Amino acid sequence: MENRDFLIRLSGARTEILAQCPAERARFQGVGGAILTTSVLAGLSMAFALTTAVGLSVVLAVPAAVLWGLAILSLDRWLVASIPGSGPRRLRIALPRLLLALLLGFVISTPLVLQIFHSEIDAQIVEIQQREAESFAKVQQEGEVGKEVATLRASVTELQSVIDSNGEKVSDPAQDPKLKALTAELAEQQGLKDDYYREWQCQLYGGDGCAKPGNGPLAVDSKANYDKAKNRVDDLTTQIEDRKQQLTSTDAEARESRLAAAKEELPGVRNRLGVALERQADLQEAFDAQNHANNGLLIRLQALNEVSGKDATLNVARLLLFLLFLVIECLPVAVKLMQKEGSYERFARLDDEKRIREARSAQSAPARAPVTGGPPSVAPTRVRRGGRVADGPGADLLDLWERGPRHEYASAPTVVPVEDARETEVVDTQADGDPWPESEPRQDRGIWGIRARPSDREEQDDGEARDLFAEEELAATGDRRAADSGGLRDGKAERPPQSGGHPVFELFPEDE
Repeated sequence: MENRDFLIRLSGARTEILAQCPAERARFQGVGGAILTTSVLAGLSMAFALTTAVGLSVVLAVPAAVLWGLAILSLDRWLVASIPGSGPRRLRIALPRLLLALLLGFVISTPLVLQIFHSEIDAQIVEIQQREAESFAKVQQEGEVGKEVATLRASVTELQSVIDSNGEKVSDPAQDPKLKALTAELAEQQGLKDDYYREWQCQLYGGDGCAKPGNGPLAVDSKANYDKAKNRVDDLTTQIEDRKQQLTSTDAEARESRLAAAKEELPGVRNRLGVALERQADLQEAFDAQNHANNGLLIRLQALNEVSGKDATLNVARLLLFLLFLVIECLPVAVKLMQKEGSYERFARLDDEKRIREARSAQSAPARAPVTGGPPSVAPTRVRRGGRVADGPGADLLDLWERGPRHEYASAPTVVPVEDARETEVVDTQADGDPWPESEPRQDRGIWGIRARPSDREEQDDGEARDLFAEEELAATGDRRAADSGGLRDGKAERPPQSGGHPVFELFPEDE
């Protein structure tokens, strides 16, 4: 029983209302069970996501998963409780809540699907990481560091071969690193030489962007820059020719020169190669660490997409599981929308209306007119309205009047003596004191005016409310006189008798 009551509390139902309609308990137990199921799945989903994608330990993941499950439980409970049982606004209110439930379903179902296919996903992640490693190695070879390493390795090999041959080996000028450096510098200086020459000519003879033509200070500066670049070009050209001669000559002097140059250059080239290799190793180590640690949610989703794209059967199974968890997560809202209005909703509406009437009566009671028509000393101690009896001081007359029909009347009650001196009849009157004509149709009359006649549904609701309130009052006081006089028949309270559409109160002394 306690477990069932717990499910009812999860559904958001009001237990005091549900106690009056026990047949509705099973319906709200089902709603509470759906909410509990979604919250448990949400907690499991968060635990899987934190342990596999984020890499948290179980000790840290479990409390976070419990908190997430409680949050989803509270949210689903609010979504279900905020959807009205009926009415034209029901679908409009439920639509955004249904969309929110779908969003939560997408978020919660994804980690569950990933956990089910974790073995296939892990195998695909290895392939993805291998592809990434091969791609990085290719970038390393074609990148700046890779090219530098390749050039330095070729230089070390070439210099070592010259040393091993005692200078006999003739080097290829196109592969000589020193010759390559001289050639690159020559191309740069040749470009500067050409620029300075055009600038010098512009200063001498005029042109776009030049000042007054002539051999002035600007022309002299341009000529000096040109001469400097020209001398550097000539010097580099000489060095290149000498280097080529040194590399290709076979005489004894050339051999000795090659051998001495190789011995001098080899240590420096090896040092540069070592530095370049260290840089390359650092980059590779950083990539390997990042690639190995790349086991999060994104790569797992990528792996799931790739492996499901290769296998149609796995793709169908993945889709069905995803839809299953999605439907389960949307189940509380869906169950609420599929249910029709029952007795619980009607009792809840009547209870709300009762509370509203009591609040309005409490607010308007000081402004009501006092009960008149009899001396103060004649205060009835028992009031009967139709089949309903109330004990208390004379002020209970007004209280019973206010707690009567839901539709209040146009004026305060007037106490009028009847033939039997031991009873008093209370008749509703208009503002001028005349009884309401019996020929006029009964209308819903409020304290401040006359409103339209209530609908049949409102009259039915009023009757149910009065029956319920009469049973509660009789059970509380233990007074069964109303039942003996016909107020209760077969355990149900009859509606008070009407006289020409006017409610009648009968007052009699306590000794009756």
